[in-house]
Amino acid sequence: RGCRVAFFLRAFSSLYAGVNSPLLQLRFFALTQPRAEIVTTLNRYQPQIVVGPPSLLAALAAARQDGILRIKPQRLIAVAEVLEPQDEQLLHQSFGAPIHQIYQCTEGLLAVSCAHGQLHIQEDLAALQLEPIPGQRDPTEPIHYTPIVTDLWRTTQPIIRYRLGDLLQLSDQPCPCGCCFRVIIAIEGRAGDLCYATHTDGQRLPLFPATLRRLVLDSSAAIRDYEIVQQPDDAFQIYLATDPAADFGSIATNVTARVRTALTANGCQPPTMQVTAGIPPRPATAKRRRVQRIQDAPCTL
Repeated sequence: RGCRVAFFLRAFSSLYAGVNSPLLQLRFFALTQPRAEIVTTLNRYQPQIVVGPPSLLAALAAARQDGILRIKPQRLIAVAEVLEPQDEQLLHQSFGAPIHQIYQCTEGLLAVSCAHGQLHIQEDLAALQLEPIPGQRDPTEPIHYTPIVTDLWRTTQPIIRYRLGDLLQLSDQPCPCGCCFRVIIAIEGRAGDLCYATHTDGQRLPLFPATLRRLVLDSSAAIRDYEIVQQPDDAFQIYLATDPAADFGSIATNVTARVRTALTANGCQPPTMQVTAGIPPRPATAKRRRVQRIQDAPCTL
């Protein structure tokens, strides 16, 4: 029957149907479809490759652990959202299949995982200049960049030095696959969602998503999921999903203390924090953003 691919995205395009052939069968699933309907269809279809946002793949992993979903894909491909380490671990445990990533945007294909799982910039298709995020002081933290993209192939509507606004970490080590293209260690989200702390000298210092994730998740093994929202006044709202039997009050105290201690140790003023039980619901078509910053509303006259 050819290679069967299950493709989860927010909107259908006739391009997806046009690639079907005896060697490749691609079935599109809308993210708004009921989960029970998705599971039933996947059990019949038995895809060899599943492509979708990490939040959707994690939901499928949970369904497989519950014994509802009975598929054994040979490969998972994460797209459209940040793939965090805890999600990658869940996917490995549930499916036991290689997990790859595709980094793509409206401006073109930017990076693809190799056979070793390393995310290589497609430098034959696009030139990425890397602009360091200002204010980075901690020498123990990797340097974060935002990419500036130039498409090398377009002959109409050229993309030249377009700032994407993503947050990237890059590796300085060669990949064992032998490819000379640079490797992206992590795509951490959007620069517009970058949180900040105020240093005692008045400078605004960036708090990168990976740093906040470690501070929260390392506070308790009972934390299953989280969201962090920084308000315009720099106050933090932290939402936690925890084990039902866990003492939420103790967990909230540990999270607050850990974040404040880390910031104080780096010379920053401790922010106001509120920890709430439960993750706010989001529309099925909305991208998951575990760390985000609410900007000041623009002034209108």
